[in-house]
Amino acid sequence: MGINAISFFLGIGAAWLAPTIVRVLRPLAVEATAAGMGLFDDARRIAAEQLETLEDIAAEARARREAILAGTNGNGHHVELAEEEPDADETTAAPRRRGAARRRSS
Repeated sequence: MGINAISFFLGIGAAWLAPTIVRVLRPLAVEATAAGMGLFDDARRIAAEQLETLEDIAAEARARREAILAGTNGNGHHVELAEEEPDADETTAAPRRRGAARRRSS
């Protein structure tokens, strides 16, 4: 088995070309990686902002729901709170509705 001239020159060409390609492609690979890291950081920041907005909306909805429930007896029926005249004996006065008693305790 002898040395084939074409294979020999292809081997020398690859040995010469590989370091040249690496020298050219390494800075490109570093720049692409840096750009990818920047995009990842931007995407993470945007996701955090959107999550914060979603949490704000959820907190506002909870507060709105609590305000609605504060005006009802817990079953969705509106309870009218009227100013009652103080009785002589406040300890024996019972609230008019069960929902009103619950609301006063919390």
